[in-house]
Amino acid sequence: MKKSVFLALIIIPIILSGCNSTQVKQNNIYDLSCSSEMQTEREKSPWHISNLYDCQKKELFIPYQLWSGAKWDGNKNTSCMHGADTAFYVNGTSGTTIKGPKKWVNPKTQEVIEVWFREKMNGSKQQYFTCNKKGIGRVFDSRNGGRYYQQGRCKFPAGYGWEIGKQRKCLDTAIEVTKLELDSENNLSGLEFKWWYKNSNGSYIHDHTYRYEPNVGSVNAWKQ
Repeated sequence: MKKSVFLALIIIPIILSGCNSTQVKQNNIYDLSCSSEMQTEREKSPWHISNLYDCQKKELFIPYQLWSGAKWDGNKNTSCMHGADTAFYVNGTSGTTIKGPKKWVNPKTQEVIEVWFREKMNGSKQQYFTCNKKGIGRVFDSRNGGRYYQQGRCKFPAGYGWEIGKQRKCLDTAIEVTKLELDSENNLSGLEFKWWYKNSNGSYIHDHTYRYEPNVGSVNAWKQ
């Protein structure tokens, strides 16, 4: 099993699943990503930390493909609405597929937009998602008779401008990246984040914490 490095808020040696790992302060990401040695390594994998971290702006780029589990070639300038036809199991049991993008007419607004279809394999839930500059947001959820959401919300952090431990708001939602996991070759191997929604009183409620892995998609969803 590969030796892992964790980027988070404090330095704490821990053991996870039999692997030695280290949690590193946010300001140590610069040293890890921007050394001349690391810059020469970035061509080996699109998921290398030196390809994901902007040394001038001191911020992370999170690939949109991390959400879908689709392959990513390392190009950060292509359309966020990438092709996906993937399947994964959340918490090891909840079979889920993502397919798209496909055109969808919002029956509430008659607006035509491109969405991904995210569905449970057992047919219990169907959701439609689209992307924006801060991430990927839900626009439809089949539960409770069907719910529709305004574009611009975020259910997943993606694109430029992310920092570990710093919350960002997207309309009536908010996200904070809490952990970035690297393998022994300094490639991204996992990302965890907290997700909030704003309730009718205007308070932000921490609803879930999620974990995603490259070329897989959603691995864990922890209800708060």
